[in-house]
Amino acid sequence: MQKRFELVSKSEVLSPLRKELRQLLGQGGWEKKSTEEILLAIDEALTNIIRHAYGGQPGAMVVLFDDGPEKTEIILEDCGKKFDPTQVPPPELPRHKPGGLGVHFIRTIMDRVVYDEAFKEGNRLHLIKFKSKKLKGEGAL
Repeated sequence: MQKRFELVSKSEVLSPLRKELRQLLGQGGWEKKSTEEILLAIDEALTNIIRHAYGGQPGAMVVLFDDGPEKTEIILEDCGKKFDPTQVPPPELPRHKPGGLGVHFIRTIMDRVVYDEAFKEGNRLHLIKFKSKKLKGEGAL
């Protein structure tokens, strides 16, 4: 099942998107706990786009949802400032100040996080979660 969402980079769009994605993930067979974790990863990535790629200014965000028998892949695209979250070093824990854990949560939750360096228009991030435990260890970042 595939679905495309075209959004404006505002935090107000996140709640309705979460609601629709929650339903799609449920249809894809994800349990409630896994669904909420995936939604958290997507939410963190989109919040980073809103805050950092666009600096709080309006801009275009595209969310491509692709659910198959072996995995669910979410591709996030924006035309904002280039940023490769896969190059962010792991955080020092415990944190001495709030914030800064979004990329850490994304990496922890998803089985693969791939930044498309060839995407010329801004940023494209692939978030992949495998449905089978057997597949999870193959090539995970």
